[in-house]
Amino acid sequence: MDSQTNLKKLERNLFRETIRDGSLDMQIGFILLIFVIAPLLSSSLGDFWSSAIFLPIWIAFFMGLRAFKKAYIQPRIGQIEFSPHRKKRLKNINLAILVFNLVALGLGLLAFFNFQEFKGWLPLSILFLIGFSLAGYLVESPRLYLYGVLTALAPLAGEYLYQYQGFSHHGIPFTFGILAGGYFLTGLILMINVFRRYPLPSNEDLEW
Repeated sequence: MDSQTNLKKLERNLFRETIRDGSLDMQIGFILLIFVIAPLLSSSLGDFWSSAIFLPIWIAFFMGLRAFKKAYIQPRIGQIEFSPHRKKRLKNINLAILVFNLVALGLGLLAFFNFQEFKGWLPLSILFLIGFSLAGYLVESPRLYLYGVLTALAPLAGEYLYQYQGFSHHGIPFTFGILAGGYFLTGLILMINVFRRYPLPSNEDLEW
């Protein structure tokens, strides 16, 4: 029993290590840019296209990041054969990101079409908190719970800046810009740490 418990603990630690390469954080930060860019483009592209145009850009970024991981990160950390349970959770990472992106797109459209009928940003904050908490549970990343709290506060902080400090677009580009930059920078730092901790194996190591 102790041996089985230790194996499960080891697999859990290895699983968490595979999602600690910063790519997830960078993707979240990139997704949140929709709340920064869409309000600024709505006057020229319209409410719908200012948000919808971001989806293919996100897909291109996701595919490019995936190719980068395969070429430069996977050779460093290797490939781990997880149990079916862990494999399912790894697949849930991409699913959670896709759902989050689609929800962000829908909520962005809803808010930008008619803010007055949206009854404030509180529902949006609640959905962000639930969404990040669910993603944190699926991929077993406590960091995502913190992201959920910070992202849930962003719309409320933006509305405060709009009401009392005169920020445009309900302060959303400012608050979400800070979050997007912070998450992306966190991901970049984590990725750099991977490069430092796991150098490419030498030819002698490969031959051994």
